[in-house]
Amino acid sequence: MEYKKRCQWCGEPYIAHKMTTLYCSKECWDKAYRAKLRQKKREEQRMEVESAFPVIESIGHKDFLSPSEAAKLLGVGKTTMYRYMEQGLIKVLRTPAKTIVRRSDLEALFENPPVYIKRNNCKTRMEGETYTMHDIMKKYKVSKRVAERRIDKFDIPKIMHGRNVSYKCADIDKYFNELTEDLNSDFYYTVEEVMEKYNMTHQAVVAFARRHNIPRKTRSKIVYYSKAHIDSVKATGEKLDPLFYTYQEIRDKFGFNKDQINYYMHTYHIERKKRGVFTLVRREDFDRIIRERMNGSITIAELNAKIEEGQEVRAEKERLENPFEIVPYSDDGLEQDDGNYGKVPGYISAEEIAERYKQNKKWVHYLTRTKRVPRVQKAGFLFYDEKVVDELFSKYTSVDNITEWYTCDDIEQKYNMTAVARRSFTHRHNIPTKKEYGITYYSKVHVDYAKNPGIQYADEYYTIDQIVDIYRVGKNTVYNAIRHYKVPSLKDGNFGVYLKTAIDKIFKDKKRPEQQ
Repeated sequence: MEYKKRCQWCGEPYIAHKMTTLYCSKECWDKAYRAKLRQKKREEQRMEVESAFPVIESIGHKDFLSPSEAAKLLGVGKTTMYRYMEQGLIKVLRTPAKTIVRRSDLEALFENPPVYIKRNNCKTRMEGETYTMHDIMKKYKVSKRVAERRIDKFDIPKIMHGRNVSYKCADIDKYFNELTEDLNSDFYYTVEEVMEKYNMTHQAVVAFARRHNIPRKTRSKIVYYSKAHIDSVKATGEKLDPLFYTYQEIRDKFGFNKDQINYYMHTYHIERKKRGVFTLVRREDFDRIIRERMNGSITIAELNAKIEEGQEVRAEKERLENPFEIVPYSDDGLEQDDGNYGKVPGYISAEEIAERYKQNKKWVHYLTRTKRVPRVQKAGFLFYDEKVVDELFSKYTSVDNITEWYTCDDIEQKYNMTAVARRSFTHRHNIPTKKEYGITYYSKVHVDYAKNPGIQYADEYYTIDQIVDIYRVGKNTVYNAIRHYKVPSLKDGNFGVYLKTAIDKIFKDKKRPEQQ
């Protein structure tokens, strides 16, 4: 339906499709809607003004008022009125039923009012005795964040002037004066100097200093980092440790080369420690040795003689007390070849391990070293704890009652499998294995059964594939017949076989001629 109508906003005629349509377009509808909102708001304001007069009239000349009536009489909010009452500016009487304000007390407020002082929006403070935050930032050339952090750190008390905050000059000067002191460039780097010396970006310098907790100072918004700490971390990979030398520090201080430093380290047994790829030397011990050498109190020959004598005495004593010694593991490579040089109770040589478990000697050395098998040394040869060895090498022993084995190549060729498939298959079916002289063998019986689960029931039972092949029927026909005649079956995991005599009786007419 179409209706000729006139827009109630712009007055233009238009064609409407509904009787309720009032405007010719969305634009006119929006304008009319906004005009209604404005009119509604004006009405509410007018009603609010008019509603105030009856309240004032209702108060009239009452001598006692409620807080709400007193607030309206003064032209303030109810919350402000309660604040005046709390501050003691207006006297009130509070009874269990209500709170009463005397009208005469309100009028008395204006009899002797304090002198009017123009409000100053700037921060009021006592000149020369307090600093504002702006004064601190300007005098010490720091950002607001730095100033606030330092104030919080030293717990400097605040002085409140309404909403404005200031601080005593003495307190600020006490904790901020160090920010005006000049820094010695011999002990500090700027960020730009670190970037140039170590070829780093600005972001990398900041992250590096934060990660290693490098001490820093700020002067006029310029950050300085401790030179000693940065150089130490860059040189040694560790924080500065005053108790230890680095090799570079010894070379710079004494003019020694690396071989000379190593000679002193090994000869005098100076304490040292490793930090990554760097070696740190006990500063006190090294300085003492150098002083003794310089003073001539002891010669290298004398020291070597004492060391050798002491070592010989200790070695002889240990040899008499212990015919063999426990040898710690190191990463120096493979151990010496073991021979049959006597027996150590409870221990076994590497040759005996290799012969007993049919393993390569190199593999025995590798496995015992990797697994940290306890070992002892006798006559210069190594022996291993027999109990630990038996537990470690037990998986390499042959499985009882298994006489036939496949190699890896045999399985891959017979069943057309890749090396990955073969490893996955043997692991999934938990095939018994053994390893002799580095070659892995798998149980032939277990592999064949895992590949053909019905092989052990072949004399009395058919598989589904065998029934289909012999009687030339579909699988659905076989399954239907099995369910209908309830053929006896055996289940081995997910694999099923079915009794031959029952199947032959059901499908006797469908058997292939060559199989009859």
